[in-house]
Amino acid sequence: MEVLSAVVLILVVIATGAAVVGVVYIMLKQYFGQRNLEHEREWTEKKRKEYMPLQLQAYERLILYLERISPERLVFRVNKPGMSARQFQADVLKIIRDEFDHNLAQQLYVSTEGWESVKAAREETINILNTSAERVHKDADSMAFSKAILEVAGTLEKLPTDVAIRLLKKEFRARVGS
Repeated sequence: MEVLSAVVLILVVIATGAAVVGVVYIMLKQYFGQRNLEHEREWTEKKRKEYMPLQLQAYERLILYLERISPERLVFRVNKPGMSARQFQADVLKIIRDEFDHNLAQQLYVSTEGWESVKAAREETINILNTSAERVHKDADSMAFSKAILEVAGTLEKLPTDVAIRLLKKEFRARVGS
């Protein structure tokens, strides 16, 4: 009888211990689950407050860059009376490259497709300028080169900068949900 009561006592102690461990496990699981949810909410809020403004700024800067390297804008912004076509070409190519280099870090905040569209617009704009330069005499002035740029750009259905801007705007709207 003593053995039986000892076995029953051991079983009761084991069952009680298992119940305590089970209750503690469930409570800890709920506690840590709740903590994880709180951390996720905090991270989401921090991301919204800190990351979204940086992302907005990146889209703004890249669209500004694309607007600034648009062939028509380059012609009116950079061309100066008395400037040679070759000097004008060198100046606009330098502007395109320098401004691109200045905005390299913005690729962190846009999609790969968005960044690739910016790079493609830059390359196509450079191609427009180089094609236009081939159409004018080497001793031509900047006005003749400007006219050639506008003619080449006018033959395109859509300017590469406009295509990239449209893609960035669409991407941004999708990310902010509007």
